[in-house]
Amino acid sequence: MKKVLLIQLPIPQLNFGVKTGNIPLGAAYLKQAVAGIPDCCVDIVPESMASYAADQALIRYIVERRPDILGFTVFCWNLDRSLYIAECIKQEIQTRIIFGGPEITPDNTRIQSSVVDFYVYGEGETMFTSLLTSDAPWHQGCGSDGSGTCFLSQGSPYVNGYLAPGLENVMLLETQRGCPYRCGFCYYNKSKNKRSIAPDRIVLDSIFWAMDHQVAEIYLLDPSLNSRPGLPVLLEKIAGLNEKGQIALISEIRAESVDRVTAELYKNAGFKGFEVGLQSTNPAALKLMNRPTDLAAFLNGVKQLQAVGIAPTVDLIFGLPGDTLSGFKQTLEFVYDHHLYDHIQVFPLLVLPGTQFRKKQRELGLTYETNPPYTLISTKDFTPHDMRRALDSAEALFDVTLCVFPDLDVAFKNDTCQDGYVTLEGRQFVSKLIFYHQRPIEEIEPLSGLLTSPYQVFFGPGVTDQIYMKTVLRMLSENNPFVPAEIVFITPEHLPDIEQILSIMAIQRPHFLDHDRHYLYPKPGNRAVQFTVISRRTDLWFQADMGRQIFLWDRDNLPEEAELRALSHLDGIMIDSQLPADTVKKWQKRCFRLNDDILPVNFADMALQNHWMELTHHERYNVPVLKCRGIV
Repeated sequence: MKKVLLIQLPIPQLNFGVKTGNIPLGAAYLKQAVAGIPDCCVDIVPESMASYAADQALIRYIVERRPDILGFTVFCWNLDRSLYIAECIKQEIQTRIIFGGPEITPDNTRIQSSVVDFYVYGEGETMFTSLLTSDAPWHQGCGSDGSGTCFLSQGSPYVNGYLAPGLENVMLLETQRGCPYRCGFCYYNKSKNKRSIAPDRIVLDSIFWAMDHQVAEIYLLDPSLNSRPGLPVLLEKIAGLNEKGQIALISEIRAESVDRVTAELYKNAGFKGFEVGLQSTNPAALKLMNRPTDLAAFLNGVKQLQAVGIAPTVDLIFGLPGDTLSGFKQTLEFVYDHHLYDHIQVFPLLVLPGTQFRKKQRELGLTYETNPPYTLISTKDFTPHDMRRALDSAEALFDVTLCVFPDLDVAFKNDTCQDGYVTLEGRQFVSKLIFYHQRPIEEIEPLSGLLTSPYQVFFGPGVTDQIYMKTVLRMLSENNPFVPAEIVFITPEHLPDIEQILSIMAIQRPHFLDHDRHYLYPKPGNRAVQFTVISRRTDLWFQADMGRQIFLWDRDNLPEEAELRALSHLDGIMIDSQLPADTVKKWQKRCFRLNDDILPVNFADMALQNHWMELTHHERYNVPVLKCRGIV
């Protein structure tokens, strides 16, 4: 029996349990495509393991299964980590390794590695079938083969039992592959010259299945749903199935295509939101990105969506070739003047492999980071300083934070165990390592193989030996170099030297987060390790990039609103109350509505913190994952 294992790694996060959107749809399509091959067993690493287990835990999980073939779905955010895990696996077992996914393009030299046996460009079903049934393709080392026939004939992996809605209770649905547009910044079309349109029957079967399985949301992955032939008829059929609005539908469209009748069709079908890419109003930028836009039609389309209660999320890109800071500010003013900013996304240009902008980088004068996500540094007309000013202008005009800081979640007390545990796929892992005192150093190596991604390390006031702290952190990070971490100091007598700590940690540098979140602070540097000090001091004592100071409220009462507001100069408050849990929960239910107007609130007790997060952050977190924390 030939054993095949497929894995897709998530976007790195600094908060454990946050929704990652790491749904292995591509792997499910591959598993479906080869289902009829005899003597071949294909498994997918479960979503909870792939999304929340640290490096060593994943390596151990894969090695235990000893697959003959190991396949990675590779995006810009997981390329380096996928290469690292593949290298570690090759050192442990004999296995053939396949890399496929959006990041795998002929022009991307960063993917090259001696441990990867085969690279798949573009759609993978047909090539994957060939690799499982013949040795001949392996000698080529790479290949591409359109899989339109598989996509059009086999239907949804959900309907056919190869994928479940998962932790987030969301279905991903493709009604077409490929895109009629050729935008310079986008790589939807890098490997597919013509579109494949799934029959209405497949789409409707998928929606019926989702309703029958009580799926909460369907995200249609079409790059531009409006380009699907016969869409009005399909929408009427969907409306007939989803007449009670049981399922929320989300997708992407070109707003110029929307009129009053179309908006009503979308509404009746159950659409709650659309991502609509404006990107720019600058004619020169629009021409260079090959994206002609009728601004009057765009504005009308957005207004029609809003009129029927559908929320359009407007996307903007700064740093586009042909644009300037002044031109981008005009785009911002267009959005502001027409009240299009209730749901807004503003991104720097990413010069992605396989795109026209990457191919024409010299001609266009694009300078960009060579590490993922390939963020633009400058163009002929956009300086690095302009890039930061562009984002600052958007935040100021729309009164919104576009570079979001990690949530405060530093609970450290539990009645049943010292560390904070979670259960993933029936196994116990450590999300919070608690050091009230110096634990034997020989405990650390085994614990490093049981960590989640991300993880937290808490040093209590009884741990003052800096050499010991550094030894612990070095051991943990050496075995998990791609895993973000938070280091928490509980009522320390002296401030930690975070530069020294960072210098001994073996975390990958530059980490993906170092580039992806570099706009959090004015200067480049660490964005993958968070430092938090919990203190009884009310003055600003600890200030640093990726550093925050939390006030410890361990009094006999719970704080009132005025007391919370008096601490607003700090980064948060940690409530360590001796009052009964029911009393604290009543306070939480009374005060959670203030959450957006006061400093971040935390609770020392893990169970109370989980309850607070369910009240305040339930849309951002996988509650089932959080609920298992602390259980041994």
